[in-house]
Amino acid sequence: MELRTTVHRVRHGGEEYRVVKAVPRSGRAVLFRKEWSLDMFVDLEGARSVAAAWGLAARSRRSLVYLPLRAEREGPGRLPGWFHSPVVDLVLVQGGLGFPVSRWKAVRGRLGAGRSQVMEIPETDFSGEKEPEEWRRDELRFGFAAETLFLTGSAEAFRWTGARVHSLVSDGPARAMAGTPWSPYDSVMLHHAGDLTAKGPVKGPGVLNIEYAHGWRAG
Repeated sequence: MELRTTVHRVRHGGEEYRVVKAVPRSGRAVLFRKEWSLDMFVDLEGARSVAAAWGLAARSRRSLVYLPLRAEREGPGRLPGWFHSPVVDLVLVQGGLGFPVSRWKAVRGRLGAGRSQVMEIPETDFSGEKEPEEWRRDELRFGFAAETLFLTGSAEAFRWTGARVHSLVSDGPARAMAGTPWSPYDSVMLHHAGDLTAKGPVKGPGVLNIEYAHGWRAG
């Protein structure tokens, strides 16, 4: 599985940050931020790109993996009108980097052209992952800054949740062909800090739904 990217190094606040920015491809992905939840919709190619970004985040201890999603303004045509909420970007980053999300707007504004690079993520990165025993301590945490959702966690948390995201690539098309698109089995739900009872971070919702939309068409 590959992810086309541009790689950037930005100095800010006395630190240098490595930002790996996904290059949009033919696939589609959009992330809506509503008051009570975040809802992402992906077609097959979009699901591949998102899963690859998850795998890259698990492997990249010192990088911010950035998916610019705001260019996609509409979701699949079957969505009700109230889904058309503000759209946001996505950044995946390991917690050990200690990146302050308040710096993101300035860092993003200094990215420049970057260096093109194709990242290869082995499919085996998404196999054999089991739910961690201490799941409440090892899930992803949500944060928000500059029209961007930040997901922060350990490499293990990205591997575990990445295997779930990758299931949309491996299982979504077959389920759709069997006549079960848009079912709960074609989606992944993630909670802030892994806690189903959590209200989420102070400045935003704490539930992220990622749904596979087979044959996505606009309108």
